Amino acid sequence: MKPLRLVIFSVCAALGLLESLPAGAADYNAEVTFRMFTATCVRRLGVIAEIQAWAKDSRLRPITEPSALNAFVGAGPGAKGSAWVLPSPNDRKFSLSVRTASQTCAVWAEVADPETAEGLFRKMVTEAARPGTKVSTDDDTSFTTSTGKARLLTMSVSDTAGEGYQFTFMAGDKTGAFFSGAPIQLSMQMSRLQPKPKPK
Repeated sequence: MKPLRLVIFSVCAALGLLESLPAGAADYNAEVTFRMFTATCVRRLGVIAEIQAWAKDSRLRPITEPSALNAFVGAGPGAKGSAWVLPSPNDRKFSLSVRTASQTCAVWAEVADPETAEGLFRKMVTEAARPGTKVSTDDDTSFTTSTGKARLLTMSVSDTAGEGYQFTFMAGDKTGAFFSGAPIQLSMQMSRLQPKPKPK
């Protein structure tokens, strides 16, 4: 089995383990965010073209208002991407975005319990560990912003060549605390890791 395929298998296997778990997370919105993330980004392995095609086929409503779109795909030079409103099972807002330059797929939640969401996120990535793959924590930080407390957790699943996927969890203790006042409380993101350059 090729190394990247092994990483893909590991992530999908971990997802299967989680889907077999009984429902009943401590926060409904956190569970919805996690399931939307796994059903969109993870299931399509972060392939931007496939996610865009799925969003079109599903007739998701695009987010076009400039300030809202910038919150999801960035506003700096070279920032390009798309974002959509995900169907909500309640009155809360959930969004999906892709960033072209970094090949990142993300799901965003207006309101969700950070502790519950982080537990689900961390469990999925941790359980992707298999022989031939490495799960590592790249960043695990808690800090205070001008409007509240925030969490940043970045984990990677990779093969021996360094090829694989990076998963990022960002959350504030309240809506807008991490995201500069934007109506977002947390996000789960996935991007492809490139293999390490071979020594000359």
